[in-house]
Amino acid sequence: MKGWNILQSSESNVELQSIKSEALADVLEEFAVQHLIDPLPVVNKSTIILKNIKDLLIQIKAHVENYDRDEELAGVVISARKVNVTMNKYLDSISPPTDPDLCDARLAAMSLALDNLVLVTSSILTGCQWLQDSLKDIDEKINDLREYLKPRD
Repeated sequence: MKGWNILQSSESNVELQSIKSEALADVLEEFAVQHLIDPLPVVNKSTIILKNIKDLLIQIKAHVENYDRDEELAGVVISARKVNVTMNKYLDSISPPTDPDLCDARLAAMSLALDNLVLVTSSILTGCQWLQDSLKDIDEKINDLREYLKPRD
């Protein structure tokens, strides 16, 4: 009889652990759906944004290469370096596990750095509608990604 109680008790424990495991799995799945994001779309959207930023930096470099005022050109270089730093920080933030709040903050910082770069560059170059157009295009993509990163209810 004693053996029967032990067997019955261990089966109950196994069943109880199974129920606890299933409940934990449900809670984790619900948390993941609400708070975690699929990194693949983030990486794909980020790749497009970073390529556009790289193209913008190349265009700016080509337009200011022969500029003769070093002090004003230094402002462009400093702003471009800030964009580079924010890009690197953003890339660090999208490595799994991807934290949507951190990604959003880094995207906002990158957007501000780009705005500053375009402002500084526009102040020394005339007829820079291409700068504004490029910035608008990049900002739209950044806002699209930021919208994707918002928590889903």
